[in-house]
Amino acid sequence: MNQARPAADDPRDGVIPAVSAKEAIGAFLAALAFVVVTRWPVARTTPIDSDEFILTRIVGGSWFAPHHTLFITCGRLAGLLAGDRYVGFVWLDMLTSALALAAVWWWLRALVRPATAGASALLLGLAPLFWSYGAIAGNYTAIVAVGSFLLGVAARTWTDPRPWQPYASAVALALGTGYRHDLGTLWLPVFLVIVWRHRWTRAAKALALFTALNLTWIGLMLHDVGGWSRYREQTAEFAREAGYMNSVWNLGFVDAPLRYGVKLSMALLWTFGPALVFAPRGLFRLAKGLEPGGRPLAALLALSVTPALCLHLLVHFGVPGYAFHYVPALLALVALGIGRVGVAIECDRAPARLAALGTVLAALFLFYPTDFNRPGLRGDFDLAFARHTRVGLTARTPLKAPAAWRTSNSREPGPMSGMR
Repeated sequence: MNQARPAADDPRDGVIPAVSAKEAIGAFLAALAFVVVTRWPVARTTPIDSDEFILTRIVGGSWFAPHHTLFITCGRLAGLLAGDRYVGFVWLDMLTSALALAAVWWWLRALVRPATAGASALLLGLAPLFWSYGAIAGNYTAIVAVGSFLLGVAARTWTDPRPWQPYASAVALALGTGYRHDLGTLWLPVFLVIVWRHRWTRAAKALALFTALNLTWIGLMLHDVGGWSRYREQTAEFAREAGYMNSVWNLGFVDAPLRYGVKLSMALLWTFGPALVFAPRGLFRLAKGLEPGGRPLAALLALSVTPALCLHLLVHFGVPGYAFHYVPALLALVALGIGRVGVAIECDRAPARLAALGTVLAALFLFYPTDFNRPGLRGDFDLAFARHTRVGLTARTPLKAPAAWRTSNSREPGPMSGMR
């Protein structure tokens, strides 16, 4: 095998190459152009399911809603610019997805060669679950944007601390928490790793900034809702239905994790497809120390997914978009596992392999034979996931629940109130 020392811009030599502001802006503009060109032709422009109807109703009467507060705020602003509430959310979703792809590229530049990082972002951009545009898509792609940014900062802070990193992380996580509330809980451990690597004064300032920004949007939300008591009234039923009724305390410690494990596996398969087979290889390379800083990086990736895994298996895994909490870590493992260690750039076929896998995913999105009304397992699968295809984006789903997600002793869940 042709062994060669990695190039200077290869993070595998132990030195993370710097990414200039010009490169970052260029990556975002390229991602935005890619998203607009590929998404707008297939994006639906009218709501077709209950969550979308609820969303467009909420945005018409509230600036700071109790759930997904800043997402509602940004959606209302985008709707005013677009002249249509729903189309405004589609615009917002495309912007959020472009940020997610640029953040993924920046995060992976700390681990793999530039071409591999770009091809990995392309793979995600062509994933069927990522390639579905309705009013709530940006509510989930924001998870990838914030999570990838935090992991990128954590990886760089570990080797080259910089004053701006903890503050930028605090801003990103606080805004992400306001945009989607579970971000602040599930990604807080990664943020704490970032601030832990800095001096006490800098860490305290970062934590104070994070707290102040959260209190700002929480205060605006409570004022808009009508106070703490009114907020409790509006969220009590939702918390019961989305939390207790779907948790292991109601469904059982066997049935709930089994059901949610199946749903999570299906969502990840519909995101990465055959690329998932390379993730164990990437994890093996990290665990065996074949990559520089492998074991600390493996611990960081485990820390990024463990809170989400506990919540989703024990409390609730509602919709496929929840799986985006695992995307930054899994995409890193795929990128590390698909290439070859210690070879010259011209011998590394990782970018070509990732592009080929992306082509397969694009074909699934464009040509999957959706059939919501087919009885049995095939129809239930289509109902659950094929709506994230070209045909499924415009087809109304029948008013039935997917039976494929239920196990033999599953209880029928109560009706959900509000967005998830």
